[in-house]
Amino acid sequence: MFRISKYKCMQNVIIAIVSLSFTTAGFSAAMNSARIIPSGKVYIIEGGKVVGEFSKEGPLPEGAFLRCEAKCTVKLDDAYMVAEPDTVFSVNQMANSNELAVREGTVYFSVSKTSRPLEFSTPAGNATMREVSLSNSELNGYVRASGNEAEIGVIDGGTMKVETASGEMAITPGKQITIALIDPATSASASGSGDGSTSMADIALGVAGAGVIIAGGYLLSTTDGNRNSSKSNGSPSSP
Repeated sequence: MFRISKYKCMQNVIIAIVSLSFTTAGFSAAMNSARIIPSGKVYIIEGGKVVGEFSKEGPLPEGAFLRCEAKCTVKLDDAYMVAEPDTVFSVNQMANSNELAVREGTVYFSVSKTSRPLEFSTPAGNATMREVSLSNSELNGYVRASGNEAEIGVIDGGTMKVETASGEMAITPGKQITIALIDPATSASASGSGDGSTSMADIALGVAGAGVIIAGGYLLSTTDGNRNSSKSNGSPSSP
């Protein structure tokens, strides 16, 4: 009798472990369902060097920096992205947000009402999507990084509020914000002042009328996206 009870107990434990394994596998698959669809080679970058490449649709190497030889599409559960040729970027799905890091180049994105917020990361600075007000079924925008500057813009579909080092800003269709990393030493030299903090204050006062804000070493300006329509024309659905 004791042996029978012991056997049943072990059987129940095995069933529980198998069930947990299937549940865990299903959860993992759901969390790692992102796909990348290249139209050319995609290189995996680590430490500034190419450590791998692929050219067929497959699971997205989340968190790894990638460089697309041609345009490539990234499909998440709740967002859609298209990277321009030679763009170096990474995408990482997290529980409450999607992280989009752009080291160099341009990535277009589409989000809907049910999309998780985007966390933007660039060499010039970071920004977080706080709220999206849709005028269509989805909002189309882009992130562009070049040197010490980065742009985050809305093409169409609604208004996006983002939080930066200088506070929260609303980006309407056709508009963008520019984040520029300012070197205090360079600014001091340009203004003829040896005090970096003083030169930063002088710059802020000098451009206040142009709607530019400087805070914590970051320069943010709200500009008209149509001014550079040749550069930002397009969307993830029609890049």
